[in-house]
Amino acid sequence: MGTPGRWQSGWLVAAAGGGALAGYGLDGSAGAAVGWMLGFVCCCIAAMTSALVQYLRAGASQGAPGAAPPRAVVPADTGPAPPDAAPEPLPAAPAAAFWGALTAAERRELLERGQDHGYRAGDVLCREGGLAQEVIVILAGWARVWVREGGERRTLAFRGAGELVGERAALMVRDRSATVTAEGDVRALRVDARAFADFLDGNPRVRAVLEDQVYRRQTERRRDEPDRRPALPAGPSGNCTILITDIQGFSSPRRTDADRRHVLDAMYASLEEAFAASGIDFGDLYTEDRGDGALIVVPPGTPTEQVLDPMLARLAVELRRYNRRAAEPARLQLRAAAHVGPVQKGPRGVSGISIITTRRLVDAPAVKRRVADTGADLAFVASEFVFDTVLAPAPGFVDPARYARVRVRVKEASLSAWLTLEGGASWPQAM
Repeated sequence: MGTPGRWQSGWLVAAAGGGALAGYGLDGSAGAAVGWMLGFVCCCIAAMTSALVQYLRAGASQGAPGAAPPRAVVPADTGPAPPDAAPEPLPAAPAAAFWGALTAAERRELLERGQDHGYRAGDVLCREGGLAQEVIVILAGWARVWVREGGERRTLAFRGAGELVGERAALMVRDRSATVTAEGDVRALRVDARAFADFLDGNPRVRAVLEDQVYRRQTERRRDEPDRRPALPAGPSGNCTILITDIQGFSSPRRTDADRRHVLDAMYASLEEAFAASGIDFGDLYTEDRGDGALIVVPPGTPTEQVLDPMLARLAVELRRYNRRAAEPARLQLRAAAHVGPVQKGPRGVSGISIITTRRLVDAPAVKRRVADTGADLAFVASEFVFDTVLAPAPGFVDPARYARVRVRVKEASLSAWLTLEGGASWPQAM
């Protein structure tokens, strides 16, 4: 095929000659011949222009000779994947993420407190087990949140533009609970945890937004994730260790609903850390949320000594660490009681006299008064049986000398129990 310029010139000459002959033959004058020639040439130019445009479009769609076809972008993976594994699809971008909920002034202030940072596919934003020292706001791109379970990697969630990574660093000092890696190019704002906490202190509205989003994350369950709570057998299931917690002053008018959600979240986070210190996965226990506390049933296979030691010592540390930075409405004073006995599993939950006894211990007016008078972070009540068989032998971190006998009178019951207080006023004053 010739070049476009050559065949264009040929067509123009032919068109001009044809138009002139047609005009002269029909009218017999030179003027008519010129008019027919110009009209015929215009029609030919329009047709050739259309053909040229189609030719150029076809060449652009096919690409330059030897060019490779465009490749689909596949999310990056930091761990080995099976050869036949399909890439996990990314979710839709969040409709109302943290960054989008901020005003223009709040965004400017947060930008001044942080540093803009770029990540490539596979880069680690934060690592499981590392100290939570900063909060990361994803401004563009996607990040994967995952944990190692044995030799496998399990994806927990994806975080997109506008969402936070490591927001708990601003609410409490703790270790990272998961690894976060970039799925492609990610642009993020890195803010020191203390600077982010100061930002929240100066912007109460933003704190409420953050606490609401943290609460939603904690309460949502992946649709494909099964309920991990153990299925206790119907009827009495042996002597279980029963732990009941209650947040002091949970319904106080000084707290807002956002404060209550935040305090509940802090309670569960502290319990998870405390049970982990005893080598127990909190997710494997039977739990029931009681609104202002929790009912926890440990199956008979786990010794009560392991449940309480060093769990109680770690729980006191977690509460003290949290309260050191908490504002007054978000302060967490926790009452907890432990007992041992059979548990009845029914279609609507668990029941039994052992649970009733534990509930009476944690609700005892004498215990509530001691917490109010001393400002203790933790008030732990042990039944007579638990103290005599588990605590008195003084295993590990347990110091039986720090316990004092209290009389529990609730309704028609009058029980003897043992109480210890951690945090707040000194121990001699508390007793």
